[in-house]
Amino acid sequence: MLEWFYPDRTGRVVSGLILTLIGVVFATVKEGGFGWVGYWWMWLLLLPWPFVFLLMGRTGRMSAGADWLGIGKDIFIKTYELTTVKVFVDGAAHVIDMTDKYGGSVRVKTFALQQNHELWDLVYNGILHSVHAGGAETNKRARDYLLLDFPPHLRS
Repeated sequence: MLEWFYPDRTGRVVSGLILTLIGVVFATVKEGGFGWVGYWWMWLLLLPWPFVFLLMGRTGRMSAGADWLGIGKDIFIKTYELTTVKVFVDGAAHVIDMTDKYGGSVRVKTFALQQNHELWDLVYNGILHSVHAGGAETNKRARDYLLLDFPPHLRS
């Protein structure tokens, strides 16, 4: 294993606390003071967010070697032997769908891969090799978003 990424809990808890703080500010402004503090149901709306964010972010463990990518504990693909590399839009995020010649496949958000730059470099180099040397199938969004087409002055 050359690189890995595992999101830390602190960031997720802080995100939940920020959402709670935004709710407190909103309720205080809307009520014109702290009168909302006596409403029990407001606490049900405000308090769970740090815990929700903590539980939601339990996935995201990634690791990469010179020629492979692992997602979680049991999903691995060979990045230099990809047969398809496609990019789709999933909500507000771009998702890369990759399949290798052994049948392994992974669908992962690009920003998740890019949180560790060295991990992203390993994966991206494998994608480039698979597309240009291995003839991996791509879609237009993958070619445009991942800049897979060489500029005209670099083509041989």
